[in-house]
Amino acid sequence: MTFSTNSNSKPPGASLATIIKTWLLAGTLDILSAFTYYYIKTEKNPLNVLSYVSKVALGETTFTSTGLQQLSGLLVHFAIAFSWTIFFFIMYPRLKWLQLNKFITAVVYGIFVWTMMNLVILPLWNNKAFVYKGETSIINCLILIVAIGIPLSFIAHNQYSKKENQ
Repeated sequence: MTFSTNSNSKPPGASLATIIKTWLLAGTLDILSAFTYYYIKTEKNPLNVLSYVSKVALGETTFTSTGLQQLSGLLVHFAIAFSWTIFFFIMYPRLKWLQLNKFITAVVYGIFVWTMMNLVILPLWNNKAFVYKGETSIINCLILIVAIGIPLSFIAHNQYSKKENQ
């Protein structure tokens, strides 16, 4: 029995360029949404969000400079967004139900990211139990649906649909 292989054919999947562009889009949408919500809620400098991310991730006293705190918070934010983007692009071709409806996939993935971050990752990282904050928790979950779930779901759907049609 012989198997012929076509050296020009590539397995279906997302290109590295697509993954990077999707990561940067989702990470940017997420942080801009967080800035906007924080400013509307507190009328304070939205860059405080980055200082908070840095303090939570790296410790309260890691940086004494506000600028370094904000820069490190931005880097941590984009590292987290990258991990969720990579995870999605790994799971998308393996879990066929993700490919059935891009809207439902966006909602489910946004809720999944919110749940994992708030109920698993952050409590383990900070050694503090999750506290439900009503409206804030709901809005933060909606932000993840819109900023992370929608771009990842729609771009992956388009990327894999193109690959299948080639």
